[in-house]
This record gives sequence, structure tokens and C-alpha cells, in this order.
Amino acid sequence: MSTTRLVQASLVLTLSLGAARPATVQDYNSWSCAQVQGNLTEVVVDQRAAPWDTIGRVVSIADGDLTSVGSAILTAVFPGKAAGTLEAQAGRWMVLSPSDQIWATDAVVLTPIPNTADVNDVVTMTLRGGRGKYLNATGTIVATGRGFNFFPAPVAGKSYFAFRYSGQVCVP
Repeated sequence: MSTTRLVQASLVLTLSLGAARPATVQDYNSWSCAQVQGNLTEVVVDQRAAPWDTIGRVVSIADGDLTSVGSAILTAVFPGKAAGTLEAQAGRWMVLSPSDQIWATDAVVLTPIPNTADVNDVVTMTLRGGRGKYLNATGTIVATGRGFNFFPAPVAGKSYFAFRYSGQVCVP
């Protein structure tokens, strides 16, 4: 390596190290956390209304502490860890007001109910942030309920989900 290249590399390394700042550590002790609970209903969206959501989408309405409308887009569906179950992942938006919104990722477990077209459904929502007062929100919400008319496949206008949710929402 030439002396010029060595000097350039040393200068770049020195400037990079000098500009680097240590990662900030979040002090969650100062955050305000609230227990939340309520009801959540999800309705399967017609595939023609959202053709880019190849696995599926639901629209939702919630009451209780997180009164909102929202949407969840399935990002993956696969066989569950327990025999006979299905698992899924989704991205979720909850709109509480024009300026206050929550974004979460969902882990879903669906368990068929014998002799019915229905499933028991548990959705664990991991809050990842949002907008307005939920800009840096964290927390976990678990929604437990039932999916109606799920088999042989969810159909818009026929399939829906009814849940009871509870959990914790924390904001700075």
C-alpha cells in the first residue's frame, strides 16, 4: 500500500472513530406505562380490494382503552409448533385519532375447533412505535378470541374474528 493510501485510510478511520458516539441507553424507568383492555373485531378484506396483500388483510375496530380502527396485513403463514395448528405473522396499524397511531408486529396462533369451520385465535402484538403520543410506544398486547367461518379458507363478507385484548402500552 502506498504512503498516500495509508495516510488516507488512517485519516478516514480517525475521523470515523471521532464522529462515532456511544449508543444511548434508554431509561425505561421514566416511561409511563398503562394497562389496557377491550374488545377487537377483525373482518377479512376481499382480495380484490387489496391485490398487493397476497396472503391477506383484515380491517379492525376496537373499543375499550384503545378505541381505534386499523388494519393488519399477513406477512407469513406456516404450520404451528403444536400439532394441527397454524401460525402467522402480520404487521398492524391502529389509528386512535388522526394524530395518534400505533404500529405493531403480530404473532398469531390458530387452533381449529373440532366439527366447526372456526378457530381459536391468539394474537400477540408487540408494539414497535407509532405516531403522535405513541411515537416511541412499546409494550405487548394479547388478543384472545375466535375466528368464525375460517375453513376451508377465510372469505371476505363471511369470515371474521372476535377478540378480548389486554396488555401494557408504554410511552416516554
